Amino acid sequence: MVSQTSSSYDGEQERAWGPAEPAAQRGDQLAAGYQVVVHLRRGHRLDVYDLWSLERGARCVGKTLRPERAGDEVAAARLRTEGMLLETLTHPHLVRGYETVLTSERPRPLVVIETLPGRTVSHLLGEHGRLSAGDAAMLGVQLCSVLGYLHRHEWVHLDVKPANVVELAGRAVLLDLSMACRRGERSTGGTFDYLSPEQARGDPVSEAADVWGLGITLHEVVSGATPWSRHSHRRRGSAGTRRYPQLEERVPPLRRRRRLPPALSELVHDCLDPSPTARPTIDEITERLVAMTGVDPRTAER
Repeated sequence: MVSQTSSSYDGEQERAWGPAEPAAQRGDQLAAGYQVVVHLRRGHRLDVYDLWSLERGARCVGKTLRPERAGDEVAAARLRTEGMLLETLTHPHLVRGYETVLTSERPRPLVVIETLPGRTVSHLLGEHGRLSAGDAAMLGVQLCSVLGYLHRHEWVHLDVKPANVVELAGRAVLLDLSMACRRGERSTGGTFDYLSPEQARGDPVSEAADVWGLGITLHEVVSGATPWSRHSHRRRGSAGTRRYPQLEERVPPLRRRRRLPPALSELVHDCLDPSPTARPTIDEITERLVAMTGVDPRTAER
């Protein structure tokens, strides 16, 4: 069973919300019909639980605000949006949402989603090492499929990364729409190593931000690290402000560090162009990846 986790919230600390309150424990009823099996993870704003659904007679995953964050309207709004999207958008490479529980007895939103029996790509990288070029290309094709679907509905994911992708017998499933926003809005968070330059600047975002996230993801799965992993000690400036290496330098081509098919190296490099308008579109990326793999999902036998 995979523990589906929430996104990182850039720069958000525990400061204004008082001391941390304990998470719910095994056997507690988190909401009517949902019993806690185990507390999976605590993020800056959210708790994630493995739940037993009495109605379904099955396990599921629940995401809710931490108890001391009950008054955090920004986090609550994000969670309600994520629940709405996962309940209304349906795609074979997107995790399914069951319902969002919000009642007078349950003022903190609880988003209930399916439990996936696979492992995140980040876990697989840690356990088995880098992906082959062919497997990386197939992963890219599947992520392009679901990202294109989100974009056609005018939503941008903004947190594409190996930790938000689960592998299920060769099928990639994208998790976590807690950072999603409409095209043209400004992003207020994300995960440091995967932020596009425009996110780091706080500029309005477009589909190109997800192209960047896809590029960083492909970079990591074939090289074993993000381009910025060596900058972990430089993430704060002398005044305590955030420093973003993606605003200071261009990602070097992958072929300088590892032998890869030139077409894949060039594609990753193009996805990581500092200028959003210079990056390829999702449709262009799909065509290039299909050409690499020789497998077109539109015509391949199942």
